[in-house]
Amino acid sequence: MGGKSYFCDYCCCFLKNDLNVRRKHNYGIAHTIAKKNYMRRFEDPQKILNEERLKQPCQRYFNGYCKFEMFCKNSHYDQQQLQKLQKLVEAQTKKDSRKKKKPRRWPWKTRAQKELPPSLREIDLAKLKHTNWELSWG
Repeated sequence: MGGKSYFCDYCCCFLKNDLNVRRKHNYGIAHTIAKKNYMRRFEDPQKILNEERLKQPCQRYFNGYCKFEMFCKNSHYDQQQLQKLQKLVEAQTKKDSRKKKKPRRWPWKTRAQKELPPSLREIDLAKLKHTNWELSWG
């Protein structure tokens, strides 16, 4: 290819760096499927599990090939994959529930007040009343 080229990260291919060529590629079905497959990695596993449970198994996919891939209205997950996904979701919810139970402690509440330097300790109002403010500091 002569001139500058554009690399599509989703499809792993080089294109001519022309607006019309890139637009045609970006709206094509191959690019759309590749982009959806890539973005699916970042979706919440609970959402994916709920969506896949509602779908019927795709007969084309399990017989060898389904041309619709991620746009298929049927599920491409078998029972074993759904069980793995279920375990992943359970582990994630267990991990999240452990985090919620423990209250976060602030750094200044982890030490006893006696260990703090005098400037950071609570002010004793009784001592403050008896302070002589007319002393010279220098």
